[in-house]
Amino acid sequence: MKIFKISDIPAFCIQGSGTIASRVLGSRTPVSHILVPRMLACCAIVILFSMAACSPTQMRYDQASPIDKSKLKFSVSQQQDYDNKVFLLSQTPDIIPYWNYGVGTSTNVADTVILPFGGAHTIKYSVESAGGFVNGDSVTIQVTQNDPVYFSDPRWNMLTNGEAGKTWVLDMARPIGWYGLDYLKHTGSADDWSYHPDYVGNEWVMDNLNWGQMKFDLNGDFHYNVTQNDLTGGNPQSCSSGFSANLAAGTIKLGGCGMLYGGNYFNNCSSWTSLTIIDLSATSMTLGVVRDNPSAGGICWIGFTFKPQ
Repeated sequence: MKIFKISDIPAFCIQGSGTIASRVLGSRTPVSHILVPRMLACCAIVILFSMAACSPTQMRYDQASPIDKSKLKFSVSQQQDYDNKVFLLSQTPDIIPYWNYGVGTSTNVADTVILPFGGAHTIKYSVESAGGFVNGDSVTIQVTQNDPVYFSDPRWNMLTNGEAGKTWVLDMARPIGWYGLDYLKHTGSADDWSYHPDYVGNEWVMDNLNWGQMKFDLNGDFHYNVTQNDLTGGNPQSCSSGFSANLAAGTIKLGGCGMLYGGNYFNNCSSWTSLTIIDLSATSMTLGVVRDNPSAGGICWIGFTFKPQ
């Protein structure tokens, strides 16, 4: 901080002050009554101009260099009698690891993950350091088979037939029904109801056409494929994506392709990728989508019933 002295004050701030005071007030008024205010005003001007002339102080921070890729150390190993279980260990100090193992990611220094599918799996190791993100190396491991523990629920096989896959088409004997959102809980509430008629005598629900097909398989990943025909039963549109299923909760989430359906119901629902399993066996499956368009009626599930092709 600069210290101002009397010598720093411009001469015009002081010179003539006594003369002016004497002329205006006469000898009865002390000269300091005029001189001091004038000096203070001039000092303020000097300080303002001095501050404006100062160069701003530059705050400089040294940017750390990215860690050299050759210094990244990690290990990947598998349990001998259950090679779906994989152990990840980052051995690089002072970093945050980033693991990508295909079906998921992790930022833990040490982690244990389950790879549900047999076959080759690539595990990528990268790090976030003080100098930024650095892509590391990858390793490829072999997994003997689809995880028998992960896929132990028999409903996985009912839905997908494992790696071979399973193709479903609409069951035109009873292709569609409607269900209250409490139907699966059977609470006895006003929303615990269902109406799923036979097609014969209720042809109004949709035309008896080839509406397409959809397939689920577990061949190295969660695969979903659908071919949807339009209201004429033609002009097929195909789509492929992944899917996830929480069988304990009774839900399926499609990765971007909608569920197969029949009839003119598409605008009844805002989502055709979030599905509820209403019924599932080896020979029949009913999947529900939420009817949430107010113009279509009250909120409920529209349940479409499928059979294996």
